[in-house]
Amino acid sequence: MTLRLQISSYRFIALVVSVLVIGYLLYANQPLYPPPWFDEGLNAGTAATLARSGLYALPDPEKPRVLDPAIQTGPTVIVPIALAYRIFSPDVWLARVIVFPFAVLAGVVFILIARRLIGDGGAGLAFLFLLAGTYDIYASFVPMARQALGEVPALAYLLIGLLVWFRSLSREAHAPVAWVFSGIAWGIAMVTKSQVLILVPVALGVILALDRLYYRRASWAAVIVPGVCATACVAGWYAAQIAIVGSDQFQDNASVLRDGFWLHIAALDPERWRNALSVLWRTGWWLWGVPAIAWGVHQARQPTLHGFVHAVLLIFLGVNLAWFAGLSIGWARYAFYFLVLTTIPLAGALIALWNYTAIPTIRRKAIVVLLCGTYVVYQGLPDKVYNVLYPSDNGYRQMVTVLQRIVPEDAIVASWEWEFSIESDRRIIYPSTHAANVYTRHLMLRQQLPDDMRNVVPSDPDYILIGSFGSWTKIYDTYLTSRNLQLVARHGVYSLYRVVK
Repeated sequence: MTLRLQISSYRFIALVVSVLVIGYLLYANQPLYPPPWFDEGLNAGTAATLARSGLYALPDPEKPRVLDPAIQTGPTVIVPIALAYRIFSPDVWLARVIVFPFAVLAGVVFILIARRLIGDGGAGLAFLFLLAGTYDIYASFVPMARQALGEVPALAYLLIGLLVWFRSLSREAHAPVAWVFSGIAWGIAMVTKSQVLILVPVALGVILALDRLYYRRASWAAVIVPGVCATACVAGWYAAQIAIVGSDQFQDNASVLRDGFWLHIAALDPERWRNALSVLWRTGWWLWGVPAIAWGVHQARQPTLHGFVHAVLLIFLGVNLAWFAGLSIGWARYAFYFLVLTTIPLAGALIALWNYTAIPTIRRKAIVVLLCGTYVVYQGLPDKVYNVLYPSDNGYRQMVTVLQRIVPEDAIVASWEWEFSIESDRRIIYPSTHAANVYTRHLMLRQQLPDDMRNVVPSDPDYILIGSFGSWTKIYDTYLTSRNLQLVARHGVYSLYRVVK
């Protein structure tokens, strides 16, 4: 009894320390690292519009873009941010604070799942690898959790569903209730982040087939019930959209969404493969992910409960990896889920090496310590910690102040920096989602820009605001050279020009 209490106390202390570490890394010096940017502006800007006008829409001076397909983060994140904005006021920091509990929850459930699969020591190591992330900050847990994006909240729901489902297999929870709860959690994850719409249904289909053919550890209902519940959640969200905008506007939005689907989600194209391989290369996944999966497959080789849960994790991981490498456009953020999940079998493989008695004790432990240290440094954990402690300023806050003080309320500002839709109440006109899709094809897939898309600047703006996204797309370069513009202010990556008429 005394030993059991001591072990329980150790686990409790370890969990508390883990939560404190997560909390500090996610909260310190917000919102400077990473700086506010385009996609975050789409989310928090929609929440700001919802708080100000009651419309679930991207802001637009002429007509708010209700349920615009560019809003790829679901109401499970947007609505809580909007409620906070309603009580206080729109602010990047506040939006990120709303995501904070999702991130802590994701970290805790991640530890619990890792502990179930690879034990206490393995869970601690996997947690370290989770914090280390990858070389690419937009495919890493800590930087992503410090932003108002949907990936980390969706990860929290995804892992909760997985943990409850694992418990149902070992009869630690009442199975039908656990299946429904898992399905709802997965459904919320699918609503929260659009790419999970592909991950969960395909993974459940593969799990069902593999279990029937080999493992025989789950019943038909154990897979079908969660699938039905998840589908019901998604169907409910789409039904709500039709009720909000009407069938005609929903069809228009669906048309743009289909265009985005074939662009971002599902197409065979060598340029996409090149983008995906570039992410796998620079994150080092080819070096550490392959042996991790090999170890996971070794664990899953026997038709036991232990083998089955490892197989389920590999299926979720593998489905996301296969989609990312074969069909997606290759954004680093699309690799987020399989990069996070791979850290569990990686930690398990290193723990197995630590305990491998065929190698002398001192030598094998030195090898494991060296490998762990190399991984953490290579993936940039010291850099991430430094950036959390000593973040740089990209000029966002100063430019918000400039807009509020210098730009008249009735002036038209042309910009593609959606982050300014959060706090600024100036009349900023942004390019359409269709234009964003066209420029994505041009920049990511090297397709020629159509003639009608070479100049998407409004016919008569008073100001031009250019930041990192506008500079990357070069959307305003022609306008800058063909018109008489006066530089009003420059802070960090942002430049504000007044059109001299």
